[in-house]
Amino acid sequence: MQVWLKVLVFIALFLIIFSFLIFLMSIHPQKIITDLTPPDLGLKYEEITFKSADGIKLSGWFIPNNRTKATIIVMHGYPADKANLLPTAEFLSNEFNVLLFDFRSFGKSEGKYTTAGYLEVKDLEGAINYLEKNKKITKIGLYGFSLGGAVALMTNHENIKATVTDSAYAKLSHMVGQMYRIFFIFKYPLVYLTKLYGILFLRINLDDASPVDSIKNLKVPILLIHAEKDSQIPVNEAYLLHNANKKAELWIVENAEHGMTHSVNPAEYEKRVLEFFKGNVK
Repeated sequence: MQVWLKVLVFIALFLIIFSFLIFLMSIHPQKIITDLTPPDLGLKYEEITFKSADGIKLSGWFIPNNRTKATIIVMHGYPADKANLLPTAEFLSNEFNVLLFDFRSFGKSEGKYTTAGYLEVKDLEGAINYLEKNKKITKIGLYGFSLGGAVALMTNHENIKATVTDSAYAKLSHMVGQMYRIFFIFKYPLVYLTKLYGILFLRINLDDASPVDSIKNLKVPILLIHAEKDSQIPVNEAYLLHNANKKAELWIVENAEHGMTHSVNPAEYEKRVLEFFKGNVK
């Protein structure tokens, strides 16, 4: 009996320590700064800084298009930075102004930790406020990949006219479960402990980071793009989002992995996204 008790205590301690280390690594991922700027792609730009809605200094780029005031805000995934998405989003600058920025604690932005979507909504709100106050821009489209897509779906603002997401998650808690999927039955206590750490140390309930709930209240046109064979954010997340808002368009890119939806067929991808934004933002 004592042996079994010791085994159970050992397993419990292992789960607590292991999940806490993973939690710390998740909110403090390695900072990535991609060695690429708009001039490398022949684009003129302004280096900008602005504050999130809760006062964190963020780093961004504004790529102007003198033919329009309409602007697309481009948001990167986890863990990445604004330059990581620049080659994919370059095509948007042909028709729109483009604003890219680093979420808190990523790239060149300030911030002590990431919340993988929950507080990043305040970063997007800061970008929208910057466009409104500094550029007098009120026609805004959102384009977000992965984390950025989830943030877009959790943001409701009168200046947002249309939203395109690529590989967004439906609930952050699903991603915690996905992270621990290889641990079988031990996945459940690991997920529970991770949620507990969020409440204790960040005062955040991971269940509240829920695009599948917020998308129900969005009135703007939405295009949901997802990779059919996504191993990081399963394609079922896209179906959950679409079921929550049937007015949203759903495009599952066949035979694509996470982050590969654009490269499978760049011409079709760019055509569909541009037509969507031109029809709803301009």
